[in-house]
Amino acid sequence: MNNMNTRRKELIDNTTTSRKGLKEVSSGYTHKVPSKGDMRLEKIINSILANEFSLFVKTLNFHWNVTGPRFHSIHEFLEAQYRELLEIIDDVAERVRKIDGHPIGTLKEFQKLTSIVERPGSQPETSNMIADLMLGHEVLQTQIKAALETVTGDYNDPGTEDFLAGLLSKHENMAWMLRSHLD
Repeated sequence: MNNMNTRRKELIDNTTTSRKGLKEVSSGYTHKVPSKGDMRLEKIINSILANEFSLFVKTLNFHWNVTGPRFHSIHEFLEAQYRELLEIIDDVAERVRKIDGHPIGTLKEFQKLTSIVERPGSQPETSNMIADLMLGHEVLQTQIKAALETVTGDYNDPGTEDFLAGLLSKHENMAWMLRSHLD
């Protein structure tokens, strides 16, 4: 325990903050921490959070309203999808906190930032539901790829890069599963 406290103190003692807002540790590693004046990374991840939430609600709606001869299998499939999206939502919100930001959490904030299209009052046929959800995952894939480019180019934040790459993989997998129901 004493060695761990000594190492922690060494790291703290060897950490300085440069004029550009970068924390520099003696190892030479730098990490840009969003400051009050630079909340772009927080906004990027919150926009992803808004789309995740919108896709979750759409998936849940279709889970509740699916009908037809494939009802049981599609109902269970969509339940697995919305449960996975709920976990993703929590992970994205926690990523915002890890970069010292504040995740959005109200319906108005989600509506303001989402780019997932809603169709209130519409109860599409099962195949159209699945195609609509697949499109939502593709929207998120495009958004995550753009976020990855920004994080890679403007920030030295391997944690967020890794998080976004993992998130992209999850959406690619979920879209593939949806696409398989349309073939």
